[in-house]
Amino acid sequence: MVPVGLHVVRLGPDDWRDYRELRLGMLRDAPDAFWTQLADVEHLAEEDWRQRSHDRTLHVRDADGTPLGTATVLTREANQVLGLQAGSGDALVLAVYVVPAARGRGVVDLLLEASHGLARELGCTRLVLQVGEANLAARRAYERHGYRLTGASLPHPRLAGQRDLEMARPV
Repeated sequence: MVPVGLHVVRLGPDDWRDYRELRLGMLRDAPDAFWTQLADVEHLAEEDWRQRSHDRTLHVRDADGTPLGTATVLTREANQVLGLQAGSGDALVLAVYVVPAARGRGVVDLLLEASHGLARELGCTRLVLQVGEANLAARRAYERHGYRLTGASLPHPRLAGQRDLEMARPV
């Protein structure tokens, strides 16, 4: 059931301002949770943000249109440098984030359900994501949606001795 007043949208280039503000906010709020750093993107021009604001990025918005959370779903055709590399049939779920004031309201559930639907639409057979090993709240959310640890991990790009764990679920 969708929480009252919340809805999911797939972004387009005209959503660049909302995408930029949410992306910069998430990198300020949780700088070690993502491989991208604030310094990597805060200088980008409007055209760069328009290109990054595409229909593989989902936002949950409240009734007045304010973005409350985001997730991006990419396949192996996406030419980006990522921690995980998509295998055949995989969809990567990346940059999952919920603004602090909206946590506990079902936003992450809407994002993960919409990511699953988008992966199905893209013809993928498996969803894959990575999560910091110490991020127990995120791991529990992913487990509620059928994700399981695969046993694979990657060293965190900036935090020595910490890993991002791979989790996956069937589409």
